[in-house]
Amino acid sequence: MSIKSLGKQSLVYGIGHILARLVTFLLLPLYTNVFTASEYGVVALFYTFLSFMNVIMRYGLGAAFLKFYVPASDSERNAIFTNVIASLFLTGIPFFLVWHGFRNLISPIILGVNEPSFISIMGIIIVLDTIWSIPLLGFRAENRPILFIIFSLLNVGITIGLNLFLILKIHMGIRAIFLSNLSASLCVFLMSLPFIYQRFEFALLNKTRWKSILTFAFPFLPAGLFSMAMEVADRYILKYLTDLSTVGIYNAGYKIGMLMMLAVTAFNFGWQPFFLEQGKESNQEKLFGRVTTLVLAGLGFIWLILMLWADNFIQLKIMGYSFFGEEFQRSISIVPWIALGYLFYGFYVLQTPGIFLKDRPGIAAWTRLLGATSNIIFCFIFIPLYGAIGAAMATCLAFFLMSVMMYWWNTKLYPIRLEWRKIGFITIVLISGFLVSRGSADNLFINILITGLYPISLIGLGIIKMDSFKSRVAD
Repeated sequence: MSIKSLGKQSLVYGIGHILARLVTFLLLPLYTNVFTASEYGVVALFYTFLSFMNVIMRYGLGAAFLKFYVPASDSERNAIFTNVIASLFLTGIPFFLVWHGFRNLISPIILGVNEPSFISIMGIIIVLDTIWSIPLLGFRAENRPILFIIFSLLNVGITIGLNLFLILKIHMGIRAIFLSNLSASLCVFLMSLPFIYQRFEFALLNKTRWKSILTFAFPFLPAGLFSMAMEVADRYILKYLTDLSTVGIYNAGYKIGMLMMLAVTAFNFGWQPFFLEQGKESNQEKLFGRVTTLVLAGLGFIWLILMLWADNFIQLKIMGYSFFGEEFQRSISIVPWIALGYLFYGFYVLQTPGIFLKDRPGIAAWTRLLGATSNIIFCFIFIPLYGAIGAAMATCLAFFLMSVMMYWWNTKLYPIRLEWRKIGFITIVLISGFLVSRGSADNLFINILITGLYPISLIGLGIIKMDSFKSRVAD
C-alpha cells in the first residue's frame, strides 16, 4: 500500500467520521444563538459524559476487533464478529437497567441539573452506539466505504433535521438535542441489524476465542478511560471552579479547536490498517517516517488556519446572525490552544505502530494515564489564574506530554526513522507565522500572506514533494 493509498483510505473513511462529528459543529450557530451559556453548559456535560461512558461500555473491543478482524479469513471474521457483538449485548442490557434505576441520583452529579430523563436518554444512546459501532468497524476492515458513508450520512441527516424541527418549530429547548441524538442512534442501530444478522452465528460463540479478544481489549479500557478523563476533567473542573455558563462558553470554543481532532481521527482511520499491513514487511521505518512528516505538515497548516482565521469566521454575521451568539464569542481565545493540543495528539497517533505490532497495548494506558493526570493537575493550576483559557492550556500541555512519552516508548518497540530536519523546518515556519500574526493582529493582508507562504515554504524547502503521494518510499 502506498502513501497515496493511505491518503485515500483516510479520506474515504475519515469523511464518514467527520460527518458524524461535524453535527455538533454545524449546529453551533443554532445552539449559541438560541440557548443561554448555562443551558449549553448542560449540553456540554451531557455529551462529555456520554463519550466517557461509550469508552467504558466498549471496554477496548473496538481496537481488539480491528486487530483480529483485519488479517482474518472470512470464516474467522464471523467468529470474531459474533463474540464481540455477543459480549456487548451481554454487558449493555444490564448496564442500562442499573443506569436507569439510579437516574435520579446521578443526574445532578453528571449534568449539574435535576433532569433524570436526560440520564435515561443517555443510557439508551450508549447501548445503541456501542453495538452499531462494530458493524461500522467491519465496513472499514472489509473496505466497504459506500456503506460506511451511508450510515454516517444517515446519522448526520437525522440529527440535524430533528434538531432544527424540534428546536425551531416545537420550541422544545435542550431536550430536543438529546431526543434528536437518540433518534439518530436508534435508526443507525436498526439499519445495522441486517449486517449483524448476516455475520452473527450462535455456533461460533467460543469461550477461548472470547478470552483471547478480551485479553487484547482490556488494556485499551484504561487507556480509553484516561483519554476520556482528559475530555471530562477540564469541563467538570471548570464547573467546580466557576459555573455552568463558563463551561458552555468553553465548550463552544473547544468545538472549533476540535476541527484539528477530526483531521487526526480521519487520518487514523486509514493509518491503523496501513501500519498493521505494512508492519509485517521489513524496513518500513523510513516509510512511516515519511508519513509522519507529511501528516505533521498538514496538521500544521490546519493549526495555522484556525489560529489566523477562527475569530473572523466566528464573528462573521449573515442576516444579522453570527456563527456564535454574542455571549459565546469570548471563547475565541481558546481555539489555538485546543487545536495545538490535538496537533500533539496527531504525533502521538503516528507513534502507535509499536504497541499494535508488538502486542503491547498496556503502554497506551500508561501514556494516557500521564495525559489524564497532568491535565487534572494543570487545570487546578491554570484555571484559577486564566479561567477557560487555563483549561485549554492544560489540555494542550497534557497532549504534549502524552506524545513525548509515546515517542519514547516507540523508540524501544518499533523505531521510526523520523525526518527530524524537515520536522524542525515545519516547526520553525509555524512559530514564525504565529509571531508575525501576533505582531500584526487583525491585519487581513498579513494573515493572507502567512496562509499562502506556509505551503510554498514547505514545497520550496523540499519538505513536501508531490512524488511522495505517487509511490511507496524506497527502502
